Amino acid sequence: MMIANTKPAFGGYGYGYGYGGCQEFIKTTRHDKLGRKRKLNNPDLLQELGQNRRKIHNEKMTLVCGSCYLPKDNPNKPLGEDAHFMCQDSQIIGVADGVGGWAKIGVDAGEYARGLMNNAKKMAAANTAATVDPRNVLSQAYANNAGLQGSSTACILSLDKERGALHAVNVGDSGFMVFRDSKCWYKSPPQQRMFNCPYQLGNHVGGDRPEAALEFVVEAIVPGDIIVLGTDGLLDNIFASEIEDVLVAYRGSGRDCEELASAIANLALFNSLDKYSVSPFQMEAEKAGLKHAGGKIDDITVVVAQIVASSTSFTTPASLGFGFEQTNTKRKRED
Repeated sequence: MMIANTKPAFGGYGYGYGYGGCQEFIKTTRHDKLGRKRKLNNPDLLQELGQNRRKIHNEKMTLVCGSCYLPKDNPNKPLGEDAHFMCQDSQIIGVADGVGGWAKIGVDAGEYARGLMNNAKKMAAANTAATVDPRNVLSQAYANNAGLQGSSTACILSLDKERGALHAVNVGDSGFMVFRDSKCWYKSPPQQRMFNCPYQLGNHVGGDRPEAALEFVVEAIVPGDIIVLGTDGLLDNIFASEIEDVLVAYRGSGRDCEELASAIANLALFNSLDKYSVSPFQMEAEKAGLKHAGGKIDDITVVVAQIVASSTSFTTPASLGFGFEQTNTKRKRED
């Protein structure tokens, strides 16, 4: 990825809602003149959202997570440039991807990404509110990263259990997808200035600030929904339909979220090394008038979170067959 060198931008606010075909049912807007966040104005959608909220009002939910990180082979950077965190108590997860362009001037952007995620986890763990605001977490994590060089994308997502909604902020080309019954029904949009040049948090001149983050609220989340959060190493190398196939294959297997994250990450790794397959990165390169064959070799981070009704006490729902454990592991690349 390239280092952005432009004036800081300001983000918007969006609401996501939809079913089928991984459509991006999203209304991304800016604040109005009074600083108020504008919401959905379709009365039919609002009525349906209200009905869904009432259905889940008495059924509290929780996120149960697992992760897999596959850093690309680089003896000079054994930790890679990605980072992530999971905070089960605060029901919040996040990923970050240090911008590789800094290596040209001898800076390891992975340190910036790791600092950002470590700060975010500390802020989330110290939170005492019922629901954590991911924008506040991102802002404080950024402020506490002021002493580091480099820049990074970031996507942080929390669960509003009482409301039955996901609340997310995103800077750059990391992102997340939501799956229901093994079908993708929501995908967050990337935030890029141009091809392979994402918005990025950094302390350098032209670096973006947390105010540039896009903010999303994904409504009508229900137990059984699966969230796949990842850096561009995942999203550049795998289509939503391929993740759907993995979910179908794992359905009823009794495997936990870590194993599912590992399966998705290793499929993305396989695709990244395939010079002949069609990849999301290749398709975006063609749109930009560039030639690129196959996948894109990169660090790959995947966090899988499943929405579980609190009453299940982390037992396996018969309809899905996944176990639930909080895990955070780094796995070796299975070349």
